[in-house]
Amino acid sequence: MAFARIEKEPSRGGFRAVPQEGSPFSIPSELFVSKQLFIGQELCQEEFFHLKELQEQHLCKMQAMTYLARREHTAFELKMKLQKKSFSSRCIQNVLDVLKEENLLSEVRYALQFIESRQRKNPEGRALMSQRLAAKGVDREAAERALDELYTEEQIIDYVERAYSLALRKVDKEKARMVLFKKGFSSYEVRLGLERLF
Repeated sequence: MAFARIEKEPSRGGFRAVPQEGSPFSIPSELFVSKQLFIGQELCQEEFFHLKELQEQHLCKMQAMTYLARREHTAFELKMKLQKKSFSSRCIQNVLDVLKEENLLSEVRYALQFIESRQRKNPEGRALMSQRLAAKGVDREAAERALDELYTEEQIIDYVERAYSLALRKVDKEKARMVLFKKGFSSYEVRLGLERLF
């Protein structure tokens, strides 16, 4: 006797796997089509649980895509959000791997957007920005790639000049220099940035 059968969902017009005992689960249409399933198909126990695993991965990926459609995320951030939705750790890891392979999840892209957003409002030095990226869970290699791209000499000069002019609105020149160090700019970055001004 079969462990479960595939049936049409009475209310929503979708599909579901119904075991002899226990709870049925819905089968997303994409999964129904891609796995060439059919109504009335009988499933053994192994097929049933494999299909349930595929269904969980599908739902997990759809949830992840919803988050990514709003904004870029780090893998760590996405993992935390998906855990709150009660997806299993194994399922989440599989989905994160697929999203990375498909370039839908990119730590470098996240880091670039994060840096650009922060630098527009409140320019900071590379060392402090590196700490901020680490605190967000961006992996070190991705953070370094983004920092290298957005901390060229010309960009550093621009960041320092803007941070300095913002500081001058509140304090005198000497204190404004000290503000630059508090914002994580190194001596080299400060010297480079202020050369044109003095």
